[in-house]
Amino acid sequence: MSDRKLQSLPVEYLWDGLVLKDDIFNHTGATLLLPKGETITREKLDKLMGFYGDSKNIMVYEDTYLEIMSDEHVPIEARQKFTEKRVGYAQLQQNVGSLFHRTDHEQWLSNEQMEPLTRAVAGKLQNFDPVTILSCINFPRPMDEGLQRHCLNVAFLNGMQAGWLELPPDDVNTLVLAGLLHDIGKTMIPEEILDAPRRLTEEELEIMRRHPVYSDELLRDKFDDNIRRAARHHHEKLNGKGYPDGIMGDEIGLYARITAISDIYDAMVSARSYKGARLPLDVFDMFYEEEFDGLDRELVMNFLKNMRAEYTNRTVIMSNGERGTIRFIPINDADHPIIMQGDDIRQTDDTWYCKEILPVI
Repeated sequence: MSDRKLQSLPVEYLWDGLVLKDDIFNHTGATLLLPKGETITREKLDKLMGFYGDSKNIMVYEDTYLEIMSDEHVPIEARQKFTEKRVGYAQLQQNVGSLFHRTDHEQWLSNEQMEPLTRAVAGKLQNFDPVTILSCINFPRPMDEGLQRHCLNVAFLNGMQAGWLELPPDDVNTLVLAGLLHDIGKTMIPEEILDAPRRLTEEELEIMRRHPVYSDELLRDKFDDNIRRAARHHHEKLNGKGYPDGIMGDEIGLYARITAISDIYDAMVSARSYKGARLPLDVFDMFYEEEFDGLDRELVMNFLKNMRAEYTNRTVIMSNGERGTIRFIPINDADHPIIMQGDDIRQTDDTWYCKEILPVI
């Protein structure tokens, strides 16, 4: 048997019609079950499922594992878990969550404590394809993971924007850190308001709108002023209609303007009990149509230009269950991209549309 590394794979992730590009083995890796080139049939699947009783795993080579786990035949939750583990997103989320659930802010809230986490996030941006990271960001998350995932997602999005703006590496790291900490004040909001499975009342909204002030208070005298202002001002609007201070125009710093875009994007692609998640392409249209007023239009257009570039030529699963490739995303109609399927190239519509954008594995 080859010295290549074997990986355990649930039999249920195989499918009828799969042509094996390599051998598969029993759950110990000692016995060849099916050879390379064989086509999986329903009968073979049933035999594999029943062969070992409660042991429903087989062993496959690592490249086969990667290929199978990235296929739409595998349940989306399993594929997402696999992607998040491979990227290291799941571990980063756990690290953010462990910090945010600590009550001793005075002890852990410092540059020294946050530096390893900041470096880890920035490193992922260098080592992984942006769409793969975005697939972690775009996946709906449980309510009790909302804050930690949101802050991690905004950190990633801030870092991406900093790179697209060609800011120096130190600024990239600082914007990543600003994303991680921009909502730290929400740890001071009562959980029954923060995690409410419904729209908040006006009174609750007033309490929630205090979180930028709490963030500022927690970060003051501990972090760079750019980070503190990004946390305090990411809900301010250039037209002066934001909160908590109602400032406008040039009073809102670059870091806050960038963080505002990241914050809104993540909020829109995430799911809540009172609203569904949106596909990234739908959110691009919302940004273009200025449904979120008071943002820096130049930064928004740069964000959209680069997002469109990242998603062009990516593989998608269409509403008919078939794969396609995004060939062009119209700037003014992003939720109706041009898709290629074989020799057929056409624009999506309400009956034939993108259902899922696959990460790069």
